[in-house]
Amino acid sequence: MRKLIGVFFLLTVPVIGINAQAKTRRLPGIINHPSLNLYAPYVSFDGNALLFVSDDGEDHTLTVFYTSRESDWSEPVVLPKNVNHRLVYLKGFSLSADGQRLYFTSMKTPTVGGYDIMTSERRGATWSEPENLMLPINSKSNEGCASFTPDGNTIYFMRCEKMDQNKADACKLFFSRKKPNGQWDEPKELPPHINTGNSQTPRIMADGETLLFSSNKMASSKGGMDLYVSKLVNGTWSEPTAMEFINTAQDDQFVSVAALGRYLLRDSPGARKTSELVEYLIPNELRSKGMMKVEGKVTDPNNAPVASYITVTDLTTNRRTYSGRPSKDGTYLLYLMEGTRYEISFDPEQSNTSFFTQQFDLTTDKTPQKERVNVVLSQPKGGDVLSLNLVQFKPNSAIMELSSEGELKKLARVIKANPQLKFEIDVTLDGYVQDSTMSDPDLTEILLDTTAIQLNVLDSLGNTVKQDTFQVKQQFHNDRTRAQGQVITEYLTRQGVDPNSVSFVGNAMPASTENVRRLLIKAVARSR
Repeated sequence: MRKLIGVFFLLTVPVIGINAQAKTRRLPGIINHPSLNLYAPYVSFDGNALLFVSDDGEDHTLTVFYTSRESDWSEPVVLPKNVNHRLVYLKGFSLSADGQRLYFTSMKTPTVGGYDIMTSERRGATWSEPENLMLPINSKSNEGCASFTPDGNTIYFMRCEKMDQNKADACKLFFSRKKPNGQWDEPKELPPHINTGNSQTPRIMADGETLLFSSNKMASSKGGMDLYVSKLVNGTWSEPTAMEFINTAQDDQFVSVAALGRYLLRDSPGARKTSELVEYLIPNELRSKGMMKVEGKVTDPNNAPVASYITVTDLTTNRRTYSGRPSKDGTYLLYLMEGTRYEISFDPEQSNTSFFTQQFDLTTDKTPQKERVNVVLSQPKGGDVLSLNLVQFKPNSAIMELSSEGELKKLARVIKANPQLKFEIDVTLDGYVQDSTMSDPDLTEILLDTTAIQLNVLDSLGNTVKQDTFQVKQQFHNDRTRAQGQVITEYLTRQGVDPNSVSFVGNAMPASTENVRRLLIKAVARSR
């Protein structure tokens, strides 16, 4: 690969200021070079890995290159010969969401039929020996251009009557979902309004609902292969819309989009008439939904990986949207779609080990590009604190929300598995308020202040005498913490927790932030 000296500019990191919505963004000089031609880019959903075809190979032959980044892009390197040879469909390469797994199309044996979809995993500086996806994905026909949803459980691909190293023809688009046992379902054709005779190069976006593909058999074609978008609405794919902002009279085909869904990456004529890689701002009406990347590591206090389960729940529909496990080194990566609220749960295999849950609200106008959540799971000991902030109560009451039960069932599991400990439920109100009148719907509790006083009264003879009596004043307030703590402990005992293993305390204090009221709930482990 060429050696370059100079200053390089970053791209695809969100830009602020006047460049935030630039219509085009050229990839940096460490990738684009004025004397080389670059084609068919594929960027991973996390935006940190990139494949492309370049004539920078031996004797200027077209060759597939790979680059990745943490901050700056690294010098592109040639893919190894076990995946980069003359028996591949040259522009049909793609990547998993994290860029660590490569998918490509090859007719190198062993194959099921003609060209088959293969996969290889990145291992340090090289790639593993390719594996054939086999039946039912591959068939006696030619399969290529695999594209996966972020969780890797749904694949879109093309099946063609004709294919060679440089082109394909008479293709249809298929999809298949992975079964619980890891095997693939029998692939199904996408509907006829998408499969019109030669539909190719499917690219499912990170939202799993937006599909880009190319075709030269649509009435709106500008010439050659054009790009189209279809969206999955209530289980039905919409009529394809031509991507007019990017289609030309030439072949428009090999493109990709990172998870944030704002820019489309493709090859484009450069200033010196060479082909370079450029990002194009996608019009709002054609964009996929934005996706936020959540990544991190699940470990014990010594930074060793912990065997655990990860579950994502859509709190709007109460539907589980993801179930998985961290990789062997404890790292994980998942995507959340904008427009709803999510709960992510990390649950260990061992019942005596703590758990962790966190919520994300993606209903606001701006979806963050990524969040990092590192989770430490360990067997609790005296003094440890387990946050229970997902336990919630109905407004102005001590009636627990049903959504709190999942968190408390996990706590019950930990308490029962650690009989050497007692757990104290601490309910603290940050934002205590009181008034002599019920001036706020939150002031549901009554505090009686009784004061002893003496009154001068007349006795039966008309003499003035002193008489002891009491004066009672009412104060309305919002401290329900003890009642809420009792509700929690009663729920835990109904889950089989020994009543002697759990207690509660309540506390209320003035708001630490003006006009903010919040309930802080935690379980504190105490040694017996």
